[in-house]
Amino acid sequence: MRIAAVLRRRSAVGPVFTLGHGLSAANPTQPTAFPLRIDQKKPRSWMNLSFQVRLDDEADFLTVHSSYCGIFTDEALETCLLHWDYEREKDKYTSAHVQVYGTSPALEALNRNNDQKRSLDKLHIPVGGRRFRPCIEDVIEFLIAERLADGREGWEKRVEEGRNRYRRGQLLAAMRRNPDVVEEYLESRGD
Repeated sequence: MRIAAVLRRRSAVGPVFTLGHGLSAANPTQPTAFPLRIDQKKPRSWMNLSFQVRLDDEADFLTVHSSYCGIFTDEALETCLLHWDYEREKDKYTSAHVQVYGTSPALEALNRNNDQKRSLDKLHIPVGGRRFRPCIEDVIEFLIAERLADGREGWEKRVEEGRNRYRRGQLLAAMRRNPDVVEEYLESRGD
């Protein structure tokens, strides 16, 4: 599976790159699904990924402006199980969230008791906030642990290595944005 990056031409925040499977100059914004399989067996599920990255406000580091990871039961992306989203600077719901498709008797009961009639997939369930949201390695582990996809031998080590790289990068970014907290921590240790 290959991920391509395409430069979006018009953006108020400077250059923005879209990353995803199946992107090209002719198709710069709509990633295509790829099967979740490790061999040539008929896949049971597909993934669709999209990331929008740009330089941070200081133009020093790449930052994710938005991301999407959906799990589907069909290549046409018509039947979604769930999807993780990250949308920087969202007002109406938490920026990092998961949306699950299905039915919920509890939500149906709540819907009967107020005017708002929402389906389960319209709930934006928070997952870690802006800085410590799930990474692709968390999704891979979820898919294998829940038997929605098969893993190759040694997948656990690769997933953990990738997750550690991601978390380290996020921690460094948090430290850059919060130097007073870093200073406070070092002072508390006597360093």
